[in-house]
Amino acid sequence: MNMLLKVIIYTILIYYVFKLIFRYLVPLFISKQARKMQKRQENAHEEYISRKKKEEGKVTVEYNPETQNKSKNGRNTHGGEYVDYEEIK
Repeated sequence: MNMLLKVIIYTILIYYVFKLIFRYLVPLFISKQARKMQKRQENAHEEYISRKKKEEGKVTVEYNPETQNKSKNGRNTHGGEYVDYEEIK
């Protein structure tokens, strides 16, 4: 009987400890993480805006198909390889 009473008391104690942790500590942790993510997002947005601002009249080419279509051995990989076939009727 004494052992059963200890198990019940410990179970109730553990229940209230977890209840307090989830009521007070978890929301603090989540709000801290949300603030950290918001700050990262703000920094990324500011970086994006600063990259988008370019001097007026300045032209920048970011895509050059001639250099991106060639593989390491210098062959053009854009079109693929031609394969001969016969039509079957």
